[in-house]
Amino acid sequence: MAKPRGTCPHCNKTISKGSKQCLDCWYQRVGATTKNHSVARQTIRHPLTSYDEAYKAWGELIGMSKDRYSGPPDRTGVENVTRICVIPDLHVPHHAPILLSRLIAREADRTDVAVMIGDVSDCQSVSRFLDYDKVPFEVEWAETTAVMQHISQAFPAVRIIAGNHDKRVSRQIAAHLPDANWVDAVKALSGGVLDPIYALARSATLPNVEIVKHPIPDTDLTVDWLTVIGDAVFAHPEVYSRSMQASRKFDEFLHDHGEAMGIDYSALRLVVMGHTHNMSLVPWRSSNTKLLVECGCLCKTASYMVKPRVSGGRPQRRGYVTLTQYDGRTDLNSVRLHFLDLED
Repeated sequence: MAKPRGTCPHCNKTISKGSKQCLDCWYQRVGATTKNHSVARQTIRHPLTSYDEAYKAWGELIGMSKDRYSGPPDRTGVENVTRICVIPDLHVPHHAPILLSRLIAREADRTDVAVMIGDVSDCQSVSRFLDYDKVPFEVEWAETTAVMQHISQAFPAVRIIAGNHDKRVSRQIAAHLPDANWVDAVKALSGGVLDPIYALARSATLPNVEIVKHPIPDTDLTVDWLTVIGDAVFAHPEVYSRSMQASRKFDEFLHDHGEAMGIDYSALRLVVMGHTHNMSLVPWRSSNTKLLVECGCLCKTASYMVKPRVSGGRPQRRGYVTLTQYDGRTDLNSVRLHFLDLED
């Protein structure tokens, strides 16, 4: 005698042998809405209101199977060969997530060091400019934390150069407190950290992420807006660009102030800078072979870019830069601009 069929525990419909529920109830629970039972993709609200939601949204976008941060990758590269990926200005939460996911998918498995060249976060929540639509602080930093954890998981070593946007919180605190003693008091209460990107980099949950600290000779000073790797300088100088003027100005700064900064200008063969949101690569200084590079951005069009005031600046270009060093010497033929805006 055949075994009787069971019933669905949710709607009491008759179900086939071995089934735990009917198809209609199953598709309803996973979010399908079409008659042919294709599974509909869940919609994530924007703006995101928590870290968990930000992490889930990013994971779905890049097709990640893990639902939690699992730490940096365990990867051993070729000895004396270092491949560097320069991640440009992101301005989270105004970053371009699809383009960033494309960068990670292409470069993670073949990169030794990822250099985030500044303006990781926009810090729009504390902006003094009226051009911006306000974003709550908790929303901004939920998305920033999620993005940083995915980058930490993808690359063996991540070095963050602090940009002007990353320092907005400390600058606003200093501007609104009566004097330096008040700032010191707040620092003492916050563990010495006023900018959230510093707190994120110091977190034990991101062991392979660090803020750069370039030492200044004969002083106790360090700077966080530039770093030297081999014969290359990576920096976020606060100078704007019109037809390569920004990179030339920064190169002149290095020429004039390199000794005071502890940088051997004559040994430099590559200068890579962020901040301008432009992409360019120009051979420079015939006396010593050198490339000047602006590395673009990976962020959306901001409201101030579409104002009626015409400033004359170049439009932003979205992409990134890669290069390879051998024993600290940059192979200039390996320096490449990846223009993501030009792709379909």
